[in-house]
Amino acid sequence: MPNNLTYLSDTRAIFQVIGCLLKKPSLLDEVQFPLTKEDFPEQFHCIVFACINNLYADNVKHIDHIIIDNFLSNYPQQYKIFKDNRGIEWIITAFEKSALENFNYNYETIKKFTLLRQYQSNGVDVSDIYNDKIISPKKQEEMQKKFDNMSLQDIANQIDKKIFNIKENFIPRHGSKGQHASEGMMELKENLKKEPEMGAPLTGGICNTVCRGARLKKLYLRSAPSGVGKTRLSLGDATNLAVNEIYDSNKNEWVYNGVSEPVLFITTELEVDEVQTPMMAFTSNVNEEIILDGAYKYEEEHRVDRAIDIINKSPIYIEHMANFNMQAVERTIRRYVYNYGVKYVFFDYIHTSIGMLMEIAQSSRGVRLREDNVLFMFATRLKDICNELGVFIYTSTQVNGMYKSVKEFDENLLRGAKAIADKVDVGIIAMDATKSDLLSVQHITSERFGYEPNMIYHVYKNRRGKWRNIRIWSYVDLGTCRQVDLFMTDNDYKLIPIESTKIDTFLSDSPDKSFDQYNLNNNDLNNNIYF
Repeated sequence: MPNNLTYLSDTRAIFQVIGCLLKKPSLLDEVQFPLTKEDFPEQFHCIVFACINNLYADNVKHIDHIIIDNFLSNYPQQYKIFKDNRGIEWIITAFEKSALENFNYNYETIKKFTLLRQYQSNGVDVSDIYNDKIISPKKQEEMQKKFDNMSLQDIANQIDKKIFNIKENFIPRHGSKGQHASEGMMELKENLKKEPEMGAPLTGGICNTVCRGARLKKLYLRSAPSGVGKTRLSLGDATNLAVNEIYDSNKNEWVYNGVSEPVLFITTELEVDEVQTPMMAFTSNVNEEIILDGAYKYEEEHRVDRAIDIINKSPIYIEHMANFNMQAVERTIRRYVYNYGVKYVFFDYIHTSIGMLMEIAQSSRGVRLREDNVLFMFATRLKDICNELGVFIYTSTQVNGMYKSVKEFDENLLRGAKAIADKVDVGIIAMDATKSDLLSVQHITSERFGYEPNMIYHVYKNRRGKWRNIRIWSYVDLGTCRQVDLFMTDNDYKLIPIESTKIDTFLSDSPDKSFDQYNLNNNDLNNNIYF
């Protein structure tokens, strides 16, 4: 043991412990009191302890100064140290003065100093716990009292806290941050009075009320069976956010649609041209079939031409990723956020791909993961991206075959992994309205809405919103990707009075707070989308 560490010890405690071992060597068998040579930093004490330990291991039942002296006489170097420290006299005194009833206390003291020496030998400053260089008698007394009241665990915890706080200053915290609960609370409250928690406009007025629009740092999930129109619904929302003009067929004119918001649409299955034509259809309100056939009537082609010009001037981008993986998706989103200021991302849609499976296999070193685990990991990464980059992400999944037989539509219908719902802020199941559905709300639709609902949004999750386990009944024109919300019911088809929310975007110096909102009654069917 280096000499500069030996001062970290308590010779009185060592004196008492060795005296107790002389009286009761069987203490060495007690598992709760393990002692080693490291507990005795002074050579003399270490030699005496080693001698007692060896004699007891050789089944010597009575150990005193005589047998210790005889034993050490066979080891000249150790025997000299023993004699230089008046070993026989020291052992006799230790035997006489030691108190077995205080063994626990003295043992604990020895171990505390051993722990300090171990920390110090590894470069950890322990002077805040014990420092024998303190000159002031009062401060020394205070330190000793504090040290006596500390347990081994207390010492370890204090050192761990010191090391942890150092690490916290340099090691990334993987997106976590801490603060006092009240920090910024008053400012938050006042800001919400001026600008309520509301995101950019989605295509449905009631959906805007329920979900509070497309909010930054949030992940929304819209699931549906194949053929219902998940992609077209997403394209409608994406284009609505990006273009500042759309055609109003009621007024037969182009109308202001709010400030263009930067949008990225990531397609995994559709080719770019298959995404472009629905965008043209939404903006011009010309059915995509007409655009695909190239057979325009009246002024329709002029409307499509103007729609193309509007889209050309709008910050909306398309990325085709056929064989994606999680890293590629993250890199793509980062590229558009950093280079184009994108704030709204539509990913169509969450499913496994060869690229993703290869990525997982490589990162897990060949360990095969179930599909539900892979999809959950992907949803988790999307949510992390929302928080880290401050963007809104809207994505979709397929539903499983249970939708044909269930009465309530929730996360249990998500194909592949219902755990995906754990990570989303808003969860919706979109279903075609069946004849049975329409019959169940005949008492409501008998009123004049102007449209008969053909789609139902089953909202099963809604963080920071009071509406959940409800159904939003809408009319959707998949040919133009436009949607109008009509009314809302609970799962028992009981009408729930609710106002549609129209969200107008306007220019602001703060990109994160560029939205205002006002309410319309639910007889206003336009909801900022015009057929």
